[in-house]
Amino acid sequence: MAGTIIVLVFVWVVLTRRLDIPSLGIGLAASGLVLFAEQKLFPRERSLFPRTICRPDKLVRLILFLAGRVALSTVYTSRLILFGGEESRIVALPIRVRAPLARLLLLNAITLTPSTISLLIERDLLYIHWLGLRNKTADPRRIKDGTEDEIAALFGEKGVSRD
Repeated sequence: MAGTIIVLVFVWVVLTRRLDIPSLGIGLAASGLVLFAEQKLFPRERSLFPRTICRPDKLVRLILFLAGRVALSTVYTSRLILFGGEESRIVALPIRVRAPLARLLLLNAITLTPSTISLLIERDLLYIHWLGLRNKTADPRRIKDGTEDEIAALFGEKGVSRD
């Protein structure tokens, strides 16, 4: 907590460019007030990343999975756009991960994948804008399920991953 106040006061000094006592006092008071309000308005969970840090192999696997997915999807999306025949739609898919950070990671991982944009998670549904080939039976669930399985493995959620 003291370290946070020191950093905030340092930022105050950099922004105001003043080192006099009244300015430092105002910066210290404002920093304390901001820290107090932040703790009251946004109570912290015990730890945000403990399971992730305990599973670095799963984190590396997820990063490699996403890199491969982005590379393949970029080629696919480029082909769709250059040669035409694309069709876009919004689909609602059920999600199984429960941890808030896992849901946020799923939302962002799908948005990183070309030809898909995650729009919203509402209760247990993920809404995706999906670009695919017209008159083909491609299933946007494959994109979501593969990514969700990797994220569930990273967060150690049981009964979600297929492996």
